[in-house]
Amino acid sequence: MRQAKMFAKKIIEWELTSASLKPHLAEMPFLQDLVDELDALIARAKALDLEQELARGRLQDTVHKRQEAEKQGERLRGRASAHLKGRFGFGSDDLVQFGLRPVRGVRGPRKAKPAEASTAPSATAK
Repeated sequence: MRQAKMFAKKIIEWELTSASLKPHLAEMPFLQDLVDELDALIARAKALDLEQELARGRLQDTVHKRQEAEKQGERLRGRASAHLKGRFGFGSDDLVQFGLRPVRGVRGPRKAKPAEASTAPSATAK
């Protein structure tokens, strides 16, 4: 962005130079070719700047499309991964052929902890 601002500033300076020289061409006709060349350069520079801005817009659009494709690909891969892990099991070595890493040390369901005996004194007063 900084470079675009600097380029725009240079174009403005060139336009100012050209506009300042034009009233003096009658007394300095040797500058006519220079002013004509400067005006042509200004037109070309503006066209290139516009082309660059359009390309920047296309690039941004392409980047967004690529990012969306990446998200969609990860979602689809995740869904396929879930199906495969459900089919073969989370720790199955068969997952490797699909590019998935089996989970090592898969345990069965957790066992419930036995209820601890209450150590608090009971309040049995008669």
